[in-house]
Amino acid sequence: MKMQILLSSYNGERFLREQLDSLLSQSLPGIEILVRDDGSCDTTAEILTEYEQRGKLHWYAGENLGPTRSFWRLLQDAPDADTYAFCDQDDVWDVDKLEIAAKTLERLDASKPALYCGDVRVTDEKLHILSEHMVRSAPVDYPHALLRNLAPGCTYVFNRAARELLRRYDAERLGIELYDWTVYQLVACFGSVVYDSAPHMCYRQHGDNAIGAQRMTARAWLEKAASFWSGPMKNSRSRQALQLEWAYKKEMCPENREWTAMLAHYRENRNTKRELLRRLRNIGDTDGRLAWLAAMINSL
Repeated sequence: MKMQILLSSYNGERFLREQLDSLLSQSLPGIEILVRDDGSCDTTAEILTEYEQRGKLHWYAGENLGPTRSFWRLLQDAPDADTYAFCDQDDVWDVDKLEIAAKTLERLDASKPALYCGDVRVTDEKLHILSEHMVRSAPVDYPHALLRNLAPGCTYVFNRAARELLRRYDAERLGIELYDWTVYQLVACFGSVVYDSAPHMCYRQHGDNAIGAQRMTARAWLEKAASFWSGPMKNSRSRQALQLEWAYKKEMCPENREWTAMLAHYRENRNTKRELLRRLRNIGDTDGRLAWLAAMINSL
């Protein structure tokens, strides 16, 4: 099995070597590493060149797009492989991370999109463990995928059928909020998602993280609620559902089409809003976030 690791780097000189060494120590054979540098201005390019000259990876430089668009560009540019893995520049992977993911995907139908993802150990910048888990368990169905992200993108490993599905999504035209959330939504809609509750990597938190683990304190929830009304993520779920509907409506099964339409258009019709709220209350809520979301929807 050929595994292609997709890493987006940006000013990663502090932790990049440690992460690359953990990738090169993976127990799974057949691994290749492709790095897209997102306009670094530190010594990241020199580090990548050193590893490339040793035959350990391939890399190329691009304009600064930010992490979401950079990863999506990597997805388009990657060579053919059996499986693909997203990778951040500052984490450290357990030696068997990719082997476990690959064996999981091998048990699924390779002709259909499949995604493996999972929990992480949250650490500080020196890899001292802050928490043994970030999310112990999570539903993996399409309705939950529409409502919230599942796991950090650095845990995502997916098959070729998933990659082909994702490449059809016109991110430049439609836009994406978070690259991993869009991956989760599309694979959950058209294929299979497997969540591993056992962490197989250290998810390093430091001052330079673009996106990191968030402790959901009361203050954090208030800030999240405020962003729902006026911040950059305002109406993001509805907007993303509308984009999915526009791009994939004809291919969706009837149930997924209904969920997508309800979330995309609930502001337009009071009955649609009531039905969405009813369904939200019936699909289960493990940590209170859906209850919060339902309250926000009910107030609109």
